[in-house]
Amino acid sequence: MITIPTLSELYDAVKTDLETKFGDSIPAFGKNFLRVLSAVQAAKLKVYYLAIGHLQKNIFVDTAEPEATGGTLERFGRIKLGRNPFAATQGQYQIEITGTVGSVIEVGTTFKSNDDSTHPEKLFILDSEFELAASPTSIVVRALEAGLDSEMAIGEGMTATIPIAGVDGAAEVLAVEVAPLDAETLEDYREKALVAFRTEPNGGAASDYRLWAQDAQGVERVYPYAKSGYTAEINLYIEATLVDSVDGKGTPTPAIIDAVEEVVEFDPDTTKPLNERGRRPLGVFQINYLPVTIKEIDISIPGYVNGTAEIESLITAALTEVVSSIRPFVAGADILADKNDILDTNRVIAAILEAVPGSVFGAVVLEVDGSPLSTYTFTFGDIPYLNTVTFP
Repeated sequence: MITIPTLSELYDAVKTDLETKFGDSIPAFGKNFLRVLSAVQAAKLKVYYLAIGHLQKNIFVDTAEPEATGGTLERFGRIKLGRNPFAATQGQYQIEITGTVGSVIEVGTTFKSNDDSTHPEKLFILDSEFELAASPTSIVVRALEAGLDSEMAIGEGMTATIPIAGVDGAAEVLAVEVAPLDAETLEDYREKALVAFRTEPNGGAASDYRLWAQDAQGVERVYPYAKSGYTAEINLYIEATLVDSVDGKGTPTPAIIDAVEEVVEFDPDTTKPLNERGRRPLGVFQINYLPVTIKEIDISIPGYVNGTAEIESLITAALTEVVSSIRPFVAGADILADKNDILDTNRVIAAILEAVPGSVFGAVVLEVDGSPLSTYTFTFGDIPYLNTVTFP
């Protein structure tokens, strides 16, 4: 990787070359045309260096920039993943309405979420005309805004934006027909492309399940294991992205679990012949699609000397980074050199000292799901989540 010099460094280099060529120093005052020439040439060289640097970044997927800024990231993804980043999806909700039988709700009728709902003042539209055959009854409306910013919970209310003849404008969410999902971030997309480049398909090996699951939106990673004591049966633990998870910690929604099952069983690429889209290996009789289990981590750092709010914030951020990097190891899907599935008090202490060198404190207490431990290995579907860091 080249280092792009500063404009000042380029100017000095050009000026030095000219002075060497002519065997004399360029004066700072008076007739200093050569200094102006040096500045002009330095500016040109800077543009060349920036162009070379941009090109250099975009020949590797790990440093490629998005296409919106002239990069190649999505091109790498289309080549290896066969898709662009997932767009945000619009939620669809079954809502209960009451009114006079025979009344008609026109297509395009909109409802607005109530002020006391999770996301107030969001609009939802009816996509097809509906005639009341009974009362109460239900209709399905679609969020006009994609993503989780318009998510509604069961029991929350919305109201029609205009009066509807023979129909009460107040409605209540009965069920989530299509769960909304946020757009896939470019960094998540990049990480999945890296995994795809580093992982070779093996006809049903552990790595294949990880590759296949990347075709489902909202998935961070999966962890496939042979089920202990059973023949030809697999437990596939599914971790959701934090933003799309049930709890903000990685637990997948039922919709995400269903989506993983669909892409593991059947390739979503409809351009392939039907007989080439099956994925599950012939010898696997059962795949159990399971959510990961969140293990809450609580860390106590007693007797910290000369602690301040800023220091505590630095230490908490460092510990959050360490804990969030720990994941179960899957033989055949993960690289042994990258194995990172153990959390112990020594790692906690090392992270504290790296964040704030010279820290003085007492014996660190590490708790996993409320149980004090000196070390814990995360296996199968166990995922750590840093719950609290305290400085008693």
